[in-house]
Amino acid sequence: MYTKKIFFTGCLFCLFFLSSCKQAGGNQTKKTEESTFIAVLPEEMKQKMLMEVDYIDYIWHDLPFSVSQEEKEGINTNIKFIGPESVSQIPAHCKSIGRKTYNIKGNTYMTADVYFSPGCAFYVFLDGEKPIYANKMTAQGINFYTQIINANSATKQEK
Repeated sequence: MYTKKIFFTGCLFCLFFLSSCKQAGGNQTKKTEESTFIAVLPEEMKQKMLMEVDYIDYIWHDLPFSVSQEEKEGINTNIKFIGPESVSQIPAHCKSIGRKTYNIKGNTYMTADVYFSPGCAFYVFLDGEKPIYANKMTAQGINFYTQIINANSATKQEK
């Protein structure tokens, strides 16, 4: 009889243990899904950029040139390429074409990877190398990058 009680208690313990493992695993999956979600750039940060950014620099991964902007009107136009819509996750088929830095008085305020290819037109703002915000581009931003890429293609064809 005593052996049956130990066996029964052991079975209950195992069921409890397996149940708690399954719940912990479920929570872990949920945390992973939540941690891959990327929020939209807060409006107050965008407003700070419009007010204070005084230099923008682009480094392209595959284009043979860089782009810099120092004129406030051009800088603000460029900042307005950041649309209000979020890109909650970076699609696997999308690749960054370059990196953009927003500077205030010689210091980097924000860094963003620029994603621009068919089906991909957005910015991913980084903290180090970790994505923290992602915004779709406006139509004006799409036109800007299209012109840059087309100008590079035309230059290559002339050579």
